[in-house]
Amino acid sequence: MKQLLSVIAGAALMTGAACASHHEGEEQDGPDPRIGEKVNRICFGSTINGWKDLKGVDNVVLLEKGVNDWYYTELSGNCRSSTLRSALSIGLDSSPAGGCVTKGDVIIVRDSPGFTNRCFITGIYEWNEDAVEEAPADDDMMDDEDGA
Repeated sequence: MKQLLSVIAGAALMTGAACASHHEGEEQDGPDPRIGEKVNRICFGSTINGWKDLKGVDNVVLLEKGVNDWYYTELSGNCRSSTLRSALSIGLDSSPAGGCVTKGDVIIVRDSPGFTNRCFITGIYEWNEDAVEEAPADDDMMDDEDGA
């Protein structure tokens, strides 16, 4: 089943700009704490409610199901963050699975010069934009300099 989401260029640019991560410019030592549990499929019904790139991360697109129900979708192929950010439309080419997207399905990205990229889904995870890695508070560190 082939589904295509047309997105106005201005809306695509606003969505990409809205994705400017609060982690931009920071180096991470471990896995991104916003990536949650792995899932087997995302069932959209008939359409994706939204999508956005993860700025500076290639071969990843965030897909929205419902309201603020986001999924981190890993891709293979030429699916650069800059291509996703400037896309005019994004669509799904999925096997008939009752409106569900699974590993192995294809995301089709059409960008402004008119090029079409086919990106294969290699993994799907829950996404929580508000999750952050907690750094130890200064109060939690013991100071043994007082000789006790």
